[in-house]
Amino acid sequence: MLPSPLPPLSTLPTKTYPPSSYPPPAHFESSSIIYPALLLPAKRTGEIQKALDEVVFQEPKRKRVYALEEGVDYTPADLEGGGDNYDPKKERKLVLARLGPVTTGPPPDDGAAGTKTIEEGESEKLREAKADRVWQDSRVQSLLAEAAAINNTEDASSNAITTAPPGKWSVRPSYIELPATPYSLLTVDQVLRRIMPTAATSGNDDNDPIIEEVPSSFEIAGHIAHVNLRNESLPYKYLIGRAILEKNKPKIRLVVNKIGTIENEFRTFPMEILAGGGLDLNLVEKMCAGGGGGESVVAQEQQETSLAGDDYSSEEPQVKIGPQHQKLMQVEVKEHGCRFQLDFARVYFNSRLQGEHARVVQQIVESSTTTTATTTNGKSIVVADAMAGVGPFAIPLTHVNAPHYHKTKIVCHANDLNPVSYDYLQKNAKLNKCFPDRLTMYNLDAREFIHKMNKDGVSVDHFIMNLPQMAPEFLDAFRGWKFEKNNATTTSACSSTDGTKRPLIHVHCFGEKARSPDETTRVERQVQERCEAALGCRGCLEKKVENEFQVRVVRDVGPRKNMLCVSFRLPLEVAEVEKLILPSSSGSSSSTDIDDVQSTNGKRGRKEDDDDTIVGSQSPKKSKES
Repeated sequence: MLPSPLPPLSTLPTKTYPPSSYPPPAHFESSSIIYPALLLPAKRTGEIQKALDEVVFQEPKRKRVYALEEGVDYTPADLEGGGDNYDPKKERKLVLARLGPVTTGPPPDDGAAGTKTIEEGESEKLREAKADRVWQDSRVQSLLAEAAAINNTEDASSNAITTAPPGKWSVRPSYIELPATPYSLLTVDQVLRRIMPTAATSGNDDNDPIIEEVPSSFEIAGHIAHVNLRNESLPYKYLIGRAILEKNKPKIRLVVNKIGTIENEFRTFPMEILAGGGLDLNLVEKMCAGGGGGESVVAQEQQETSLAGDDYSSEEPQVKIGPQHQKLMQVEVKEHGCRFQLDFARVYFNSRLQGEHARVVQQIVESSTTTTATTTNGKSIVVADAMAGVGPFAIPLTHVNAPHYHKTKIVCHANDLNPVSYDYLQKNAKLNKCFPDRLTMYNLDAREFIHKMNKDGVSVDHFIMNLPQMAPEFLDAFRGWKFEKNNATTTSACSSTDGTKRPLIHVHCFGEKARSPDETTRVERQVQERCEAALGCRGCLEKKVENEFQVRVVRDVGPRKNMLCVSFRLPLEVAEVEKLILPSSSGSSSSTDIDDVQSTNGKRGRKEDDDDTIVGSQSPKKSKES
């Protein structure tokens, strides 16, 4: 593997590598690399390649299967004679990935009979290939052991590399020297793995902390790439930003990182610029050199978390996003045929959730097949989105070019407390041609909005509560709900046996990650009890079939956390619970259609402080217990 071009982390004044330390392309192309490989029958190439999967060499636009090399895999003497003698054309060489040196256990067995082991005078590159951890992979060892058993030998499973015994083994180890991948073909992950101290980095004589997870994944919003770096990766943040920027041009023009926690009543979190427009390179270089100035701050999170060999107690250079970057933060996102404009610094939008947006929209549209909600008989599906953000649910449900627009009439009441989100909701409604008879917008607290729907007699079929950090707690707004009776001629899936209309509630939240069926039951029970506690009627969701109670995993958020969507019919028991009394809401802006864009006041709002939450802005009021 290529040695890291970076100086030891301990020698840096601020323990942060400056942008200028990013290695030139020549560093990645300066040398060839020897990779482990397997020799195998040509007819089994596809089968074995599929079986090994993750340990097979994978680089873009690079081959992983080669012909055998004379002098490396066989000798001219192996080809002498006729008949059943060895034929290298019937074999292939499958290149394996480099997983790094063996860090534990005994060294490779140099005395395995019948094999060519590490010998004096061999190059360091070849030694690394022979001692690579890939030979300890269970799949590779199983394959070699199987080949050894078939050929009645005992040493084929050794990680030592062999020259070809003519036809002796069906599968056996080898190696191949390949030119370094051109920098232009490297991915972000490959670039970072060659400059950061990972487990696969040979040596690491500087004793810098090993990076357990290379931060090569990121979220994209328009021209902005957003990362949420772990503390161990912060010293490399400007290198990470540049790698993402250079490998995604011209689409990405700015790379930002979440820093700190929520800092105002709208629960928006601060961000810093890692690469691209708005980054003053001279200022950053000065701060990284310990010169201070600019927007250098002490990161509290780093002080709280200690990593091996580095206490992160010194100042961390940061270029925080401020008002001067407002124009740079304006983005446009396209999702499922809709266009969304937003200010990424003041409105959160997670592109990773577009699948969940589409699923909920499709579920609502398909619910028309079990109701009378069609344009032919004048009925409609009514949706109330209590935490609508910039409209990832409301806009696809109501825009004029939606596939269902002329088949199923969907009327949406969309609300968000954040005046910035509310402003962009109106802009996006105009941009996507969502007309006033289909979309009405509000700038209210979520609880106040839910009360308004009930007070105004809005016959809601679906409530969307899209605030994972605390949405279940907002269910207390349904206490004392006044249910309506459907007409005798109406058959609705929202109705109970006595004709009472029960809206379907979709609540997003975070939950523990289940690793077994028993844990799944326990997690679902926890979520159910959390919803019941907020509704004020414990046990009201026990009848899962009658209440259509479902818990669905939306996405993997972290090692121990999933994002969930809980759906259920509003239980009739909430009607008997004392209604929640809300504080006075004088001064809040009322509903408006898209042709009446009015100025918003200073109402409170929020944006989740977790980078995997859904857009929305709501006030975290305490619920009143009955």
